[in-house]
Amino acid sequence: MTGTPAHDASTSARALPKVTVTLDVEDLRPDHSLPERVVDMTNRVLDLFGEHEVRASVYVVGELAERRPELVLRAAAEGHEIGLHSWSHVPIPTRTPQTFSEECRRGRALLQDLSGQEVSGYRAPMMSLVPAAAWAVPLIAEAGFTYSSSVLPGPSPLFGWPGLPRQPFRWLNGPIEFPCPLVRMPGIDLPYLGGTYLRLLPSFVRRHGLRRAGPDEALWAYCHPWEFDPDEAFHPHQHIGMLASRVAWLRRSHMERQVRRMLGDPLAGPLGVVAVQLSSEGTDLPVIDPKKPASAGRIARWADGRLRDR
Repeated sequence: MTGTPAHDASTSARALPKVTVTLDVEDLRPDHSLPERVVDMTNRVLDLFGEHEVRASVYVVGELAERRPELVLRAAAEGHEIGLHSWSHVPIPTRTPQTFSEECRRGRALLQDLSGQEVSGYRAPMMSLVPAAAWAVPLIAEAGFTYSSSVLPGPSPLFGWPGLPRQPFRWLNGPIEFPCPLVRMPGIDLPYLGGTYLRLLPSFVRRHGLRRAGPDEALWAYCHPWEFDPDEAFHPHQHIGMLASRVAWLRRSHMERQVRRMLGDPLAGPLGVVAVQLSSEGTDLPVIDPKKPASAGRIARWADGRLRDR
């Protein structure tokens, strides 16, 4: 699942596993009177992917795809997998089951029409598939998605689901889930391949995580167009609190350099391809009942969601 290792003499004699590159395309302006920057920034990231001949998984918010279909058209034309990043960029627990189901179906149909692809992947905004939103799991499958990459399997200052497996698993009556990769550092689990962590942490943390990754993990990195935009004026992001919003502006000028370094490591294909391989090979994945959340320790319960209202 992590692919054939490639030699990386610059850091270690041990080969690094392959990583899927993913991009979450969203417009986080709280007010549309603010300048729209997502088109230029998305094209900038797609240019970077093209320069490195990367075939990525690109998850697009449905309402943005409806307003700016050219973003989907370009990504699909350049060979990227298209997935849904919900219809609007809000946490799953803020929706009703009926609204969530309708929006998943609407978004998937729109992206299929635009891309000409069978859209099989769903990603929740902010990794907000959490125990309070367990009702969403069968609805994701009913909408036609065969895989999801929507959970952070540990305590998170925003949204996490501690206790879930770190390797791909199958939800009971639901899709395959590719959990966000984590690395254990002193006293904390870090999503070391994720946007904020790519921006803020030195590259050796990423490589340390890759060297410690288990052979049964499916590794994927994620980033957002706005992380490449150091000139955007500050405004708070909805649903994550003021402190996390401030963090979203830190070291944006470093993002392109960090991603370029990552794109120099061994890369895997889109998650949709990995999901098909798992299904065709008959891989025996763990099966998790979303109605029976894993128990979390005291520290995990304290840490989870600490920044959402701060």
